[in-house]
Amino acid sequence: MSDSNTTHEAPSYDDVNTPVIVLVGAISALVTLLTIMFVQGLCYHWQNSFLIRNASGVEAMPSVVQIEEQKEELVKAPVPISLAMEEVVSKYGK
Repeated sequence: MSDSNTTHEAPSYDDVNTPVIVLVGAISALVTLLTIMFVQGLCYHWQNSFLIRNASGVEAMPSVVQIEEQKEELVKAPVPISLAMEEVVSKYGK
């Protein structure tokens, strides 16, 4: 028969070790934050190196060349409208 008046203590392995759980949670949060910051910095670095590498090819694009030529023409002395009309007709007319 069992005696109902005796109290049994729970074994120590059933106890939750709260300080260790808090410490592990804080360390994992810190490692996660550092990992996110590292990956974000790495992505920004890759993006900047990609942009710098491709920036040199922008000057050779046909549209950029044509825009630069048009800017140079705008700097020249103004042309009378009648002369400009004759140049356009001779260049694009049939």
